[in-house]
Amino acid sequence: MAKANVELRWIKPPRQDRSRDTQARIVEAARRLLEQGHSFHEISVAALAREADASVGAFYNRFRDKDALLHVLQIELCAEGEATATAVLVPARWTRVSLDALIRAFVGLGVASYRQQAGLRRALLVAMCNDKQFRDRAIALTQRTCEGLTSVLAARNPKVKRAVIRTAVDVCHRIVYGVLDQDLLFADDPPTGHALTDKQLVGELGDACLAYLAPHGL
Repeated sequence: MAKANVELRWIKPPRQDRSRDTQARIVEAARRLLEQGHSFHEISVAALAREADASVGAFYNRFRDKDALLHVLQIELCAEGEATATAVLVPARWTRVSLDALIRAFVGLGVASYRQQAGLRRALLVAMCNDKQFRDRAIALTQRTCEGLTSVLAARNPKVKRAVIRTAVDVCHRIVYGVLDQDLLFADDPPTGHALTDKQLVGELGDACLAYLAPHGL
């Protein structure tokens, strides 16, 4: 099996030219401001309108409030996650790749996507604490991803019961994304006082998942 590192990338489905669509410009403006390090809570409607070359009135003609905009941002993010899962969770793609390379590729994708989308994911993490709609969308994408990864590992390990693999994938997902969620919430001030680089996160989380999977015959 191949031992070389495998790099996965987050996929953004192609979109039509949206430069003349005011709602789309506002959504893209929110993404840009979040990517620049602004928190969603601190971004004003006026700032969104300026960034989108639109008016405050145009914003409220299309969104009830900022929460409505955040729903749209999450829907788009989940569509990207679904496209990414469809592209990479193909069992035949991974039959000749070592488990080490496979796990580190998926962990690396998680770390990279969280880092690139940190502002948006932080805002969604907070929203999920109080709004079931946000949680339901996140749950649906998580279940899609875990079931896809279960299928990948089941194809590689036909003698291992699928229920065993499903549970192992569930726990590994909790390990990885629990750590990444904590990293988002505490940003540059980790509660342990010990910051980890992205490279360290990929390495340590990969090691943790591989150590957990080993006794399961995977």
